[in-house]
Amino acid sequence: MKNAYVTGASQGIGKEFVRALAHDYNVFLISRSLPDLNKAIQEIEPKSRGILKAISLDLTKKKDQEELSEILSKDKEFELLVNNAGFGTTGEFASLDLSKELDEINLNVKALVALSHTALSQFKKSKKGFLINVASVAGYLPAPGSAVYAATKAFVKSFTESIHEEAKPYGIHVQALCPGLTHSDFHQRAGIEKSKYPGFMWQTAEEVVEESLHSLRYNQAVCITGTVNQGMVGLTELIPRSWVRKGAGKLMNFDGT
Repeated sequence: MKNAYVTGASQGIGKEFVRALAHDYNVFLISRSLPDLNKAIQEIEPKSRGILKAISLDLTKKKDQEELSEILSKDKEFELLVNNAGFGTTGEFASLDLSKELDEINLNVKALVALSHTALSQFKKSKKGFLINVASVAGYLPAPGSAVYAATKAFVKSFTESIHEEAKPYGIHVQALCPGLTHSDFHQRAGIEKSKYPGFMWQTAEEVVEESLHSLRYNQAVCITGTVNQGMVGLTELIPRSWVRKGAGKLMNFDGT
């Protein structure tokens, strides 16, 4: 069995990727909390075909990014990476804790770029490999009230589309995954009240992962999950940008006051 690595693997979309991939891969789960990783493994392992192993690292830290890159570069059976680790913050940017905003950039962008570089370098040698970088439909929007998060996801989307084209001649599949509202602990940690959004806007993490892996098989550069999200992204391309900014602010319950 080949090896897959999933960052942010202890809950939500990351955990569902582990569950799905464990049918065909040995899966290494990466997150900060070892107890949470072990809990996820205990839940998934009885129905997995591969070996599951926890790796506790804080990918906001450069030394931990480098440690994981070294692990990947030495793994001769490494075939798939899901860069899922990330977090968001809410509020007026000037009022937020700058150190936390910079950690958000370190995790959502710098760690993802470093690990993508290692993965593609390895995959080029074997002429095969799979890379999923988790962006968001927020990457299509300016987001007053969540400015840094949306900007990081716009970077991830653009970056991943670019390396998709670069990797294609080597037989490597690269995908920017762009989910919308997804049931997980992400919104609670970001301080977003889930009840403010109607039920039809939500997907389960299982639905997101199923669409992503289906899209990956066909090497589609971008996977926007769910018809609601696809429609919303299409609509933003047809209306004035000033309306998009205001609408995104209302969606974030940020009115600028």
